[in-house]
Amino acid sequence: MPPAPARPVRRAMTLIELLVVIAIIAVLLALLMPAIQKVREAAGRIQCGSNLRQLAIALHHYHNDYGRLPPAMTSQPRHAWGTFILPYIEQRPLLARMNLGVDWDHMFNQPMVGTQIRLFQCPSAPVDLPLSPGSLLVGRSDYSAIFDVDHRLVQTGLLDPWHHANEGVMTLDYGMALTDISDGTSNTLLLVEVSSRPQHWRRRQLVGTTDVAGWASFNGITPINLDGFSWDGTTLYGPCAVNCNNVHEIYAFHVQGANVVFADGRVSFLREGIPIRVAASLVTSRGGEIIEVADLD
Repeated sequence: MPPAPARPVRRAMTLIELLVVIAIIAVLLALLMPAIQKVREAAGRIQCGSNLRQLAIALHHYHNDYGRLPPAMTSQPRHAWGTFILPYIEQRPLLARMNLGVDWDHMFNQPMVGTQIRLFQCPSAPVDLPLSPGSLLVGRSDYSAIFDVDHRLVQTGLLDPWHHANEGVMTLDYGMALTDISDGTSNTLLLVEVSSRPQHWRRRQLVGTTDVAGWASFNGITPINLDGFSWDGTTLYGPCAVNCNNVHEIYAFHVQGANVVFADGRVSFLREGIPIRVAASLVTSRGGEIIEVADLD
C-alpha cells in the first residue's frame, strides 16, 4: 500500500511578524494623516470661498433690485445684512415669517433667527451648531460685513496719513451703490471671515467666550469694523489684521490666512501678516488709497 501523501506544512505568522506588520501600517497611516488633513483643509477653504461668493451674488441681486447694497445693520428696529438677503439665498419663506417691524431678537422672531443656514457656515470652523446665549437661539454666521476702520486705529499712526472717509460699503443704516465706490469694487472688501463666535479664539488658542454672532444678529460684535490687534492677539489697536483675535477682527481656521470677498464678487485670500495699512485700505470704499499688487502677496 503506497504511503499517504504528506500534508503541506502551514506556516503561521509569528508574533514578531505580526507586530512588524502592525508597525508598518502605523507608519504608513502616520505618513498619510498630514496629507489627508491638507486635502480636508483645502476642501474646506474652497467651500468657504464658495459660500462667500454665493453671498456676494445675493448682495448683488439685492443691489439690482434696490439700487444699492443693504445696510450692514439697521438701528430702528435692529436687524443685520443677513436678514435682508434671505430672498436671494433661497430663504424667502423664512423672511416671510419674520416681523421686521421689531428687533431681530424679539420673541416673535426667535424661531426664524435661530435657524442655521449652511451658507453662513465655514466648514473649517470648529463650531457647527446653532448657539444659545441664555434663552435666545441664534443661527450662527462665520461671515461678516466690515463697516469701517476704527478711528482709534487711525490715531495710532500705524496707517498712512488719513485724507478721506473711513467707511466700508455697508454701514449703519446705509448701503452704498456700487458706482459710488470711488476706490473701485475690486479694491474694496464686501464680506470677511470672522469664525466660530461665541468661542473666543486668540492665535488658534481657545481662551473663553464672547458674544454670539448670527446671520440675523445686530449686537456689539456683529457686524465688525477694523480695529487691529497686537501680534499676540491680546491688545486692541495694533498692527495685526488677520487671525490674531476673533472677537471683532478678520479671523479664520485656514492655514495662514482668511477668505474674503470683494465688492466686485471676487473671492480672495488675505494672508496673515498683511500690513494693517493695506487691510485698512481694502476696508474703505472712498479712502483714496493706492494699493499695489505686491501689497497683497
